[in-house]
Amino acid sequence: MKRTALVTGASRGIGREVARELSREGYRVLSAVRVAGDAQQLPGGTPEVLDVGSPESIERLAGRLAGRGGKLDVLVNNAGVYRGVEARNIWDVNVRGPLLLTQALAPLLLDGARVAMVSSGLGRSANQDPRLLTRLRSEVLTLRDVEALCDEAPGGYGASKAALNRLAQLFAKQFEPRHILVNAVSPGWVRTDMGGANAPRSLEQGAASVLWACRLDADGPTGGFFEDGQPVE
Repeated sequence: MKRTALVTGASRGIGREVARELSREGYRVLSAVRVAGDAQQLPGGTPEVLDVGSPESIERLAGRLAGRGGKLDVLVNNAGVYRGVEARNIWDVNVRGPLLLTQALAPLLLDGARVAMVSSGLGRSANQDPRLLTRLRSEVLTLRDVEALCDEAPGGYGASKAALNRLAQLFAKQFEPRHILVNAVSPGWVRTDMGGANAPRSLEQGAASVLWACRLDADGPTGGFFEDGQPVE
């Protein structure tokens, strides 16, 4: 049976390249985009309308997939915003969106699936306010606590990615009995609309870092933060 992957933010940049490469590897790719017409045409692929900043849009997507009996081998939480909006909007898209989407799609993830949270080097602990780190590192932190942080939005893009890294750890623990590997992955500073023309890494290099998490063997790592297959911290 053909494997299925869902990639958010697949209309451009890293998400588009990851979707293209997974399609080339034989996956049926569900390209989650805000406007269906923005999705690239992939063999056997399907555009799925999704606004990750909208809980209602997430619920509708999960309902559509469940209604079709869909199952997922790979989930790539790639959609994100960097600047130009308020901190609350950044956290809604970069943290709350992946949290709610992963929860909503959990029943559709096959045992042994892979989940990649596309993070950033700006999410390194060394870049964060110590007060935020203390909260994120709490041993009793829950998914609900992370969602509450989204209401506060304590910081900008880098802080949101630090929270996403912790989110990967929490989901990795939750999904461990099902052998689902969940990792946060930095593509590096890539020449995209977000990264700018002066970024040192190509789109292909950035996508390769994310694809590594999608291709992990069954005994691969889970709950980590990686770039190019190497631990970031």
